[in-house]
Amino acid sequence: MATAELRGLTVHIDTGRWNETVLNGMDLVVPEGKITALLGESGCGKSMVAAALTGLLPESARCAGQILINGDPVDGRPQWRRLRGRTVGFVPQEGVTAFNPSETVGAQLRELERRHRQWSLDRACTAARYPAELLDLLPDQHSGGQIQRAALAAALLPSPAVLIADEPAGSLDIETAYAVWTTLRRYADAGAAILVITHDVAMLTATKVAERMVLMRDGTVTAMGGTAELVGLADPYVRGFFQQNL
Repeated sequence: MATAELRGLTVHIDTGRWNETVLNGMDLVVPEGKITALLGESGCGKSMVAAALTGLLPESARCAGQILINGDPVDGRPQWRRLRGRTVGFVPQEGVTAFNPSETVGAQLRELERRHRQWSLDRACTAARYPAELLDLLPDQHSGGQIQRAALAAALLPSPAVLIADEPAGSLDIETAYAVWTTLRRYADAGAAILVITHDVAMLTATKVAERMVLMRDGTVTAMGGTAELVGLADPYVRGFFQQNL
């Protein structure tokens, strides 16, 4: 069973400079075989959800509630070191952060291929629409869209049961973005549980690639359901969000 879940998760961060509750009783299920799209205005907590589900919350975070992967509670960094990059794949919003800046992307992807022995490098690059001619470049020699696709290839190589992707198509042209969404759809159809954080409401509504849409506000879920269901809700906040983003 491939699932990721938050149960009543509250995350409070106190850095000494600022003090804020970034998630407030967050309930979320990311089921196997489906794409769940996480939407909301900037600053509502979407990236903190990704951090919680990948074990990347900041050191200053204080949490209440539960985080579960494949039905098992995860509550410590040793567990996350075993899960992240294996059972749980992650595509960060800034793809360059997925790589060591001093090694070529190709060297790092080949190491992942050797270590996990799941997907081949050719398969991962093809699925992510990452051009093989860029493999010998350093991460910072890529454009934003290129390194984002390389980060997707890196996340796919271990064939994770759960995939968390933060704006995986945000830097791409429409044609390439559609191809990446198609890859995610096929990966979900193969049984993976996928959560995608995105602002691309127009692509979601046009393609219906995601079965479930979850709309956040102020650190918690304000609405969830199928694409047509959410777009048609009468709630003023939900209606206003879709009117602004379609």
